[in-house]
Amino acid sequence: MSRLHYSGPMPADPARRSQESWRAILDAAYALFVEGGYQSVTMGGIAARAGVGRQTLYRWWPSKAAIVFEAFLDKVSIGPLPADGPLPADGPLPADGDLATLLRAYAHGFLTLYVDGAGGSRLRELIGAAQTDPDLARAMVEQWFEPRRAPVREALREAQRAGLVRADVDPDTALDLVFAPLHYRLLVSGQPLDAAYADAVVDLCLHALRYIASDTTASRPSKSSLQGPQARR
Repeated sequence: MSRLHYSGPMPADPARRSQESWRAILDAAYALFVEGGYQSVTMGGIAARAGVGRQTLYRWWPSKAAIVFEAFLDKVSIGPLPADGPLPADGPLPADGDLATLLRAYAHGFLTLYVDGAGGSRLRELIGAAQTDPDLARAMVEQWFEPRRAPVREALREAQRAGLVRADVDPDTALDLVFAPLHYRLLVSGQPLDAAYADAVVDLCLHALRYIASDTTASRPSKSSLQGPQARR
């Protein structure tokens, strides 16, 4: 009769163990963030709560900021666009699309995220903490702000190529005209931040861009009039 040799439990699958550790770390980081705020979170605290060594954290993330922000993105379900916005699902509007609709949808999406959304208060705290934490600021720009600005930036460029807005305006400057006032009210002044204000900001931006709705192309001004006063000198 052959013997069965028992040599202890089978080793755990390394991939599964890594996945379990990764999940435990994100759960721990987010729990500590919610309990005490961003400044209270430490790498040692995350490691202790997750039951892993500090070296495991640094193997996967370069800093506390990277872990906490990834945990935030993992836990808070906030998409790049308002769910019911009249926007294309796979990219920026075409050249003859409605730029005004896109800008309004993004401005109203800002309210949905920061004012009405469940994760808004956490996101506002992260924005505040980023002012004194370069790693967090970099993570937020790369993973949060830039992915949301990029489609609108490209739509503005398409509108410029189509002659719907001034050609001499930098698209990022135009985006700042919309989002900077919203952030100011959100983070600094405490003044009302609602749909009426968002619409007013977008209207001012469109006026500055000399925007022409795509259904009025027959009455467009000459190309030179969209290039700004410097170009006409």
